[in-house]
Amino acid sequence: MAKKKNRAPDSLRFLVLARTASGPYPHPVEVGLHPDGANSIASFSIGPHAVNAGGLVALSFLIDETRAELNPLFTTEFDAAELHWLVPFLVRLQAGEDVTDEIVSAYRQRHGSSPETMQIARPRA
Repeated sequence: MAKKKNRAPDSLRFLVLARTASGPYPHPVEVGLHPDGANSIASFSIGPHAVNAGGLVALSFLIDETRAELNPLFTTEFDAAELHWLVPFLVRLQAGEDVTDEIVSAYRQRHGSSPETMQIARPRA
């Protein structure tokens, strides 16, 4: 009888848009984005690898839709990662626009290369 292979869990492709060096809190910080219009998801990893905290955050929580700006709860991480340039793109994603190519282009202009990508398992509801 043939063995069934375990299927890898569904995963989502994230653009790594920030990865800072070590330092005092909130460093290091890593921020990723799975761009999918209003269903976009951000990933956060904060602190030294041995004791880091992190998770996935829905775009609807990251961007205050009524004011079309960053939720103040994330200001510290966006400051540390110098990531405020991303906010207008997140607002447009929330409106349903596909701005992935523009995000990659803006990242490339700032850093001289395209962002890395990483796969993260799809969150379960």
